[in-house]
Amino acid sequence: MIETAISITINRKSDIEVIQDKIIEQKFQFPIYIREYDSNFQLDFTSDYEEWELDSKILDCFPGYEYITDIENGKKEIRIKISRYQSKYSPNVYGKAIENPLNETKYLVKKSSLKTKKFNPIIKVLFENQEHYYYINITKGFNENTKEQGFVLIDNFKTKNEDNTTKILQDRLYKSPLEAFLFGYSKVSELVNNDFSKFQNNKKAAIKENQKIPRKIIRDFINSCNKSKIDDVIKNLDPNINFLQYTNQLVKNNNINITEFIKYLNSSHQQLLGKNFKIRSSWDMNFPSVSIGIKYYPKSDNIEIQSKQKYEQITFNFENNKIISIIHKI
Repeated sequence: MIETAISITINRKSDIEVIQDKIIEQKFQFPIYIREYDSNFQLDFTSDYEEWELDSKILDCFPGYEYITDIENGKKEIRIKISRYQSKYSPNVYGKAIENPLNETKYLVKKSSLKTKKFNPIIKVLFENQEHYYYINITKGFNENTKEQGFVLIDNFKTKNEDNTTKILQDRLYKSPLEAFLFGYSKVSELVNNDFSKFQNNKKAAIKENQKIPRKIIRDFINSCNKSKIDDVIKNLDPNINFLQYTNQLVKNNNINITEFIKYLNSSHQQLLGKNFKIRSSWDMNFPSVSIGIKYYPKSDNIEIQSKQKYEQITFNFENNKIISIIHKI
């Protein structure tokens, strides 16, 4: 059974008798809670029916008033507020959770002498720097049971509906295009959340795909260093590569080019070849720059030195899938 929690706030305390009489006329078979505050009355009750008829009964008591769902930035006095809420865990007649639980608030205010607020049915949504467009398509509707005329939403929020042949969203009949627009906006929000989730997943997949080549180039570089194969080490280096090496925050080799880099690799003081580097799990991918942590056990006749693992960092800068600079921090 779907239960609806209904709350009525009466902001003019002199209206309490009128509202109470209308509630009594409905002969509700459940308790009505009435709380009094210094400036208003609060009525609460729970029903297995939405009790829409009560809204009409209350409205009949206040000529010159209307219900709105947009309080217009507080410019109007709210004489009465009516809220309805259904839990998303409420089971329907089949014992399943309801798909679109009710959660709405309407306000009783004086009818406006101003023109109906105009709106653009096209909703622009930014997914980072990408613009996505959604459409709230509205058409005239008719309730065959009550003979009431109004407006309905078309069950299509992705494209502009031109011929009104698309399926009508069977949720409710709206009193005005603006009311339909505001409820349609909540439907669009649900759709946007799903689309944005797909957008993020696609973005992650694209990032992963873009990282494949730089990751492979770096792994090949480290493996070639471990095997001391200089030709393979320089295979993916740009001819104008710069190499910079720090030792204890001091510059050891300052921006040497590819020729000098090869000489460095063939020297006795090189710090890259034959050290059996292991790439640590965390990669800092911030293209065109990629930083990795490496670890290894030093080669030494001293057992104590052999047993102490060392950690270093290498930063690679890429251009056109070539390494254009290497910064090695020892």
